[in-house]
Amino acid sequence: MSAAAVHSVSEQLARADAFAAEHGLALTPLRRQVYALVVVAARPIGAYDLLAALEPERGRVPPTTVYRALDFLVEHGFVHKIESRNAFVACCEVGKPHQSQFLICERCGDTVEIPGEELAERLSASAPAHGFEVHKQVVELSGLCGECKTKKINTKENS
Repeated sequence: MSAAAVHSVSEQLARADAFAAEHGLALTPLRRQVYALVVVAARPIGAYDLLAALEPERGRVPPTTVYRALDFLVEHGFVHKIESRNAFVACCEVGKPHQSQFLICERCGDTVEIPGEELAERLSASAPAHGFEVHKQVVELSGLCGECKTKKINTKENS
């Protein structure tokens, strides 16, 4: 189940609105709309897919505008960037600083966020021993989700 499926869209939007208000963040109508589209996508979505989704309501929006909205959403923990796909997914815990790992299905694109400070700390702690200074940590595991794995097994059995 993806992060967006864990909580209803309205619950996620309400939490985002409350977090923004509590921290004095400007969740402008465009930023909120981009966030809502990421939540509704329920799997990583790219900036150009977001542009296409915005066009019916807003007309042509410059890509830089969407990238700025995404930068804001990432910076303040509303969404995470899935580096391997250059796409974005809604954070499962808006307003709670955390490190996460992502399980990404190669077939359907379903992405699960797994908060886990312990792994992040262990990875960061080992870097200095190698003379390495960590600036950013992204852990993405690629494979097949349970549903796609079952389909693959059933397809092989029926062959």
